[in-house]
Amino acid sequence: MKKILLVPIMMLAALCLAVLPGCGGPSVEDLIRQDLTEQLDEIKEGGDDFLDEIVEASGEDFQTLGIDAKEFAKAYLDGFDYSIGDISVDDKTATATVDITIKSLQDIMNNFQTQFADQLGSLDLSAQEDEQGLYTMAGEVLMQVVQEAQPRTVTCNLPYSCDDEGVWSEDDAAETELMNALFS
Repeated sequence: MKKILLVPIMMLAALCLAVLPGCGGPSVEDLIRQDLTEQLDEIKEGGDDFLDEIVEASGEDFQTLGIDAKEFAKAYLDGFDYSIGDISVDDKTATATVDITIKSLQDIMNNFQTQFADQLGSLDLSAQEDEQGLYTMAGEVLMQVVQEAQPRTVTCNLPYSCDDEGVWSEDDAAETELMNALFS
């Protein structure tokens, strides 16, 4: 009698294990972690689609300096990494703590200005420098500065919220915080 009851109970237990994860779905923390991973992996991997977006956004600025925008982006993102820490959920809001390791664009621009000014100071001002030659020199200095820059880690607190239909998404403030980290 015990053996007869044991088989249906084992089958029920196996069915519950197979069905419950599908019915319950991933936790809010898992959904947010997956969303962040997808976004940040796209940056980390530096795929062609992502690099094409950077090229498109840069317009002709890099071309004027004689810089390939994709090469600039690759040099800038060299050393990019991230670590998703705690994700705290409180009813219909959540906050994900993410450490992002990236080169400081602000430091790059400051170093570029200093090094370019030094190079301009060493030029013979009596000689006629053509405008394109100066742009090319600026591009070379900028690429050197980007390649030499060292990544640093910035901690971001990215807010998420749940709408009335139960769908979780990043708040606008999360995008702003992420952009600040990427371009600070």
